[in-house]
Amino acid sequence: MKKLDTKRQDKKFNFNIALTALLLILFFAIGIKEPAFFKSKYLINIVLRNIIELGIMALPVTLIIITGGIDLSVGSIATLSAITGGMLFASAGSSFLAVVAALLVGTLCGLFNSVLVTRLKIPAMVTTLATMYLFQGIARGITMGESIYSFPAAEWLGKFTVGSIPVQILIYVMLAVLFVLLLSKNYYGKYLYAIGHNETAARYAGINTDRCKVLAYAMCGFLSAFAGLIMLGRFSSIKYTGGDGMNLKVVTIIVLGGTSINGGVGTMTGTIIATLIVAVLNSGLTVLNIPIDVQTIVQGGVLLVSLIAYAIIDRKAVSRKKQKLPVKAAAAK
Repeated sequence: MKKLDTKRQDKKFNFNIALTALLLILFFAIGIKEPAFFKSKYLINIVLRNIIELGIMALPVTLIIITGGIDLSVGSIATLSAITGGMLFASAGSSFLAVVAALLVGTLCGLFNSVLVTRLKIPAMVTTLATMYLFQGIARGITMGESIYSFPAAEWLGKFTVGSIPVQILIYVMLAVLFVLLLSKNYYGKYLYAIGHNETAARYAGINTDRCKVLAYAMCGFLSAFAGLIMLGRFSSIKYTGGDGMNLKVVTIIVLGGTSINGGVGTMTGTIIATLIVAVLNSGLTVLNIPIDVQTIVQGGVLLVSLIAYAIIDRKAVSRKKQKLPVKAAAAK
């Protein structure tokens, strides 16, 4: 068992090295073409700041996908939560209550998803696709399609800096470290992998699979709401359509990072590196004045190449394993 775990860790490590190499190649290729890309102010305020909301949401969604599930409602949860906070501040004038209400709404949305998935046994993709439209519809209904404006606490999250570093980047770094430890150094992370590999076997092994999933969806709702508050503060207003397309961008980051959409495989480190790759790619294509249509093609191409590379690595690992089995069997005789 220890040998198998070591091999699995080696494969994850190798793929993360490949991702890091891709990140460096993209970074230096764009920087050589446009030297302004290397400036720290540009890196912080343009490259990193524009990906933070997606990066924060990608952390808990990685946990969900490792279990074999998915959450397509993150963008709608983010906007509904931010809208709730903005509307409450407009009526009550309390930033504290606005933040609490926003985070509570996000967490409840995540719990609602988890109940549908764990209790009613509705497939996660169908569940979260439906709730994506449900939450967006609620956001549209309560705002009558109008924009909702920011409030001081959200402005602090979206615009405040510590020195020259935006506070949301510091928060993301802390969250990233926390989630790396949660997935790799905690029993909860092991349970998630077990569920993704074989949920029935995990249940027979004594793992409370439903509780693990509920916690993952609740964290996803909470951090989606948090990302929504950052988004509200950054742009000073938000509409019910503010989260459109964020779900697929989050899934793209996670899959690019080597997490299998089938569950049981993936690392938080891979997701973090992939977040940086997407940030560099998006900002780099923009600074090079690449048309938006071409940007979409390039982004899709990078994702496709990474998936092919991961498939090749996975196939070679399986092939080596099969080749060693007859040798071990012969030695046993």
